[in-house]
Amino acid sequence: MYQKEFDNWNHVKQIADRRRISAKIRAGEIRWMIFGVNVGSEIDGKGRSFQRPGLILNVIGHDLAFIIPLTSKQKDPPRYIPFKLDGCDGSLCLHQIKVISQNRILNRIERISDARMNQIRQAIILFHHLLPPTE
Repeated sequence: MYQKEFDNWNHVKQIADRRRISAKIRAGEIRWMIFGVNVGSEIDGKGRSFQRPGLILNVIGHDLAFIIPLTSKQKDPPRYIPFKLDGCDGSLCLHQIKVISQNRILNRIERISDARMNQIRQAIILFHHLLPPTE
């Protein structure tokens, strides 16, 4: 059974809070991010530093980013979008989209194409019912 490490996360979180991002981040980048330990079925980071890859959907000012986490597991739509990262199959977690501090964003892994980014945005719009109702 998975044991959440809240005490270890508290230490890592304090370090992340003091950290200041020095690299410019951009929409469409896949980066390592500090997700931490979260409540219930909110997605957690992995390992001692509580990280996992995430896709930056939008940069919000100098402090925040709108992101979507990745999982290494292949899961079925509609809550997931199949996604390849470094040649490995995984999924983007549509139901776990969130805003995070840029202090949580680490190394760049890769950047996706504009066409793929547009496909992902359309999937987000459909999943979250963001289009106005048609009459």
